Amino acid sequence: MEARKGMMLTMNRIFWTSMTLAALLCAGQIAAQENKGPKIEIRELQHDFGKIVQGTRAGHVFEIRNAGNEPLIIERVQPS
Repeated sequence: MEARKGMMLTMNRIFWTSMTLAALLCAGQIAAQENKGPKIEIRELQHDFGKIVQGTRAGHVFEIRNAGNEPLIIERVQPS
């Protein structure tokens, strides 16, 4: 009788461990599906050059990163 109780307890643990793992795998796949596509990340959205003497050349580099899992296509950029 003791052996049967031990076996049932072990089977119960295996069952619940399997169910927990299955739930975690499903949750991971759902999260992965939600993150499909391109995702743009820009550190700074604007830059102030301050006062610049006329005729002085000025420039700034904006870092743009694709944090998604598909190509990010930038079709148009307009300065303000």
